[in-house]
Amino acid sequence: MEIIVRKNEIVKELQLVQGIVERKNSIPILSNVLAEARGGEVKISATDLDVSLRCGCAAQVVKEGAITLGAKKLYEIARSLPESDVHIKVLPDSWAQVECERVVFKVAGLPREDFPSLPEGKAGRGVAIDAAVIRELIARTAFAMTAEDARYYLAGALLLLDREGVTMVATDGHRLSYAQRTVALKTGEPQRVLVPRKAIHELGRLLEGEETVTFQQVDSHLVFVAGGRSLASKMVEAQFPAFEKVITVSGDKTITMNREILATAIRRVSLLSSERSRAIRLSLSMGQVELGASSPELGEARETLAADYQGEPVEIGFNAQYLIDFLAVAGTEQVSIELKDGESQGILRPQGLTETDHRYIVMPMRF
Repeated sequence: MEIIVRKNEIVKELQLVQGIVERKNSIPILSNVLAEARGGEVKISATDLDVSLRCGCAAQVVKEGAITLGAKKLYEIARSLPESDVHIKVLPDSWAQVECERVVFKVAGLPREDFPSLPEGKAGRGVAIDAAVIRELIARTAFAMTAEDARYYLAGALLLLDREGVTMVATDGHRLSYAQRTVALKTGEPQRVLVPRKAIHELGRLLEGEETVTFQQVDSHLVFVAGGRSLASKMVEAQFPAFEKVITVSGDKTITMNREILATAIRRVSLLSSERSRAIRLSLSMGQVELGASSPELGEARETLAADYQGEPVEIGFNAQYLIDFLAVAGTEQVSIELKDGESQGILRPQGLTETDHRYIVMPMRF
C-alpha cells in the first residue's frame, strides 16, 4: 500500500476512531486501526469487538493495499506533522513509513489478516433520520445512563422509531430522562432497540455537522451510517425497564423558574452538601422556594428564591448533580418542577419547547 493524503483530512479521521479502539491491550490488534487504500480513498476502521467505526478520506492511491497500525501513536504522529501532504508507504514485514516534507517515521504494524471482520449496513436499506434530531435526543438523555457496566440493561439508551417520530429514554435507576421528537419516518414496523452507552457517545460525536443518519439492524448489530462513515454496535439483548407509566406521573404542586437562576443557586448551595450523597433540600412555600444543604463536617447553606407559587408547603430532597445535569441540557429560559409530596418523584420539564417532549423524572432523597 502506498498513498498520499492531506494531513488535516487524515488527522480528522484518526481522531474520530480514538474513542473506539481497545485501550486495555488485552488483544493487541484491537489497539490498531485498519487502513485500506483503494479507489481514490483510504478507509480507516477500528473496533473493540462491541463497537466499530469505518471512516475515511480522499487519497492519491499509488498502490492499493492494507495494513494495521497503532491507533493512538499514528494519530499522534499525524497530528505532529507539518501542514503538508503525508506520504504513507507499507514496507516488508508489516512496517510502514510515514513521510511529510523532511520528517520521516517508521512504524511497526500488524498484518491486515489479524484484524477482525466488521459488520456493514446493506445498501438502500434502513430508516433515514434527521441527524439534528438524534443529536438533540442524545444530549437530552445520555447523561442519565448508568456508568455501571454490571447493570448492562441500563448501560445504554432505548431508541424507539415509528412512523410518527423518534424517542430516546435513559435511566440509571434513580432518574429517568425521556425525549420524544415528532417527525415523519419512512419505516414499517415500529423498532425498539437498546443502544449501548459507548455507541451512544460515539454516535453523538459522529453526527456533528451531518445532515442525515440512516439506521438499520443487520443480524445482531445496530448500524448507523452518516456522511460516508459507518458506526456499528452489538445489539444488547436485555429488557429495558418499563418507562411508560413513569413518564405519565404528575404532581399537583408546580413551580416554574428561570433555569439559569435555579442552576446557579443549586451549584452554590450544594457546595456544603454531603460529598457522598450530594443531597439538597427544596422547600416550597407561598411565593418562594428555599434551597438548603448541610453536612456535619462542612456546615450548612440556604438560599431563598422568589417564585410564583401558591400551593401547599412541601419539602423534598434531591441529588444536586441530578438537577444540574438536567438544567444544563434543558435549553429553555424557564423550567418547571412538579411535585406531589416529599416522598414521591419530581418531574422536571423545559418550558417553551415546541417540537420536543422532554420529561425528566428524579427520585427523592432523604436530607
